Amino acid sequence: MPFRLAWLLLTFALSLPAAAADRFFMYNLTDSTTFPGVYLAPVGTGHWGTNQALNDKDKAIDPSERLPITEVSRGLFDVKLVDEKGRVCIAHGIDLTKDTTFAIHDADLADCH
Repeated sequence: MPFRLAWLLLTFALSLPAAAADRFFMYNLTDSTTFPGVYLAPVGTGHWGTNQALNDKDKAIDPSERLPITEVSRGLFDVKLVDEKGRVCIAHGIDLTKDTTFAIHDADLADCH
């Protein structure tokens, strides 16, 4: 019986790094734009999830900051960003099938309204 328990604990411990690999993050690499709104939707659907910016301690992602992304699994996404002025920007085709992080740059904000 002790061997079985030890085996179960070892199996559980070995599975932890794999689970941690599916934690997703967004990096705000813009020069000066803060986003109090960050929403993901499966590519082309427009079915926006919850506001990911609420995962940040001050409820907005500032320049040079990393934001944990929750409630998503691997896939292709569109990202809707709302800046502090209320402009809405959409970044299309964010690929989270292989990577667990993505970045937003100033060039991604060209078509904001």
